[in-house]
Amino acid sequence: MHTIHRHKISLTGIFLLVSFGLFAQANLPQYDLKRLHFGFTISTNLSRIAIERKSNLIGLDTVKSVTHSGVPGIGLGAISNLHLGNNWDLRLLFPVINFVQRDLHYQFLSSEKTTAIESAYCDASLEIKFKSDRRKNLRLYVLTGGKISYDLGSTIDQKRSLTKPVVSLVPLTYGYEIGFGLDLYYEYFKLSPEIKFHSTFGNAMYRDGYIYTDILNGLSPQLIQISFHFEG
Repeated sequence: MHTIHRHKISLTGIFLLVSFGLFAQANLPQYDLKRLHFGFTISTNLSRIAIERKSNLIGLDTVKSVTHSGVPGIGLGAISNLHLGNNWDLRLLFPVINFVQRDLHYQFLSSEKTTAIESAYCDASLEIKFKSDRRKNLRLYVLTGGKISYDLGSTIDQKRSLTKPVVSLVPLTYGYEIGFGLDLYYEYFKLSPEIKFHSTFGNAMYRDGYIYTDILNGLSPQLIQISFHFEG
């Protein structure tokens, strides 16, 4: 019942935002004539990790399975947006700090172990936005781009053992992003609610010689991010 209630509140909020864009008096009519805009972004994220298991995992050192779960995280950063034309923008998000956590769950024959992969990423994203024509205070857009991430909280130097599992990712990773959102024009600023998916290229796992990485061929971090961009 509570879940249904929350969904109703969310749908009501979305309806109000879209109604504002469609029916309100046009704000910032000269906004898109300015070539360069700056702002900031706040976000929440849910991370997952693609696990590439070895084909002979079952029975290897009594390991039965490896699964993962994500923990919600937060992010904060700066935006620089270059207006390329009526329907195109080039956007740089840098620096952006994202706090991310992924948990790996190891199921052995007689026990279970969980290790948390916690990261504090400093990200730089370069994205292309394709925007619809403006309708009063509303534009729809889709985006794609690339991202470089450096983990300021990397654990590759952390002590580990068979009884103290530590699974680390390499500090520097590269990936791609796709997403969509809304540009909503208010009296003094533009707000852009956005949903974006990020995936890392290739294997980001740091192999340390312990069973927790030896039974895997690779790990590839992924992220679903809900952001609110504010630009002046």
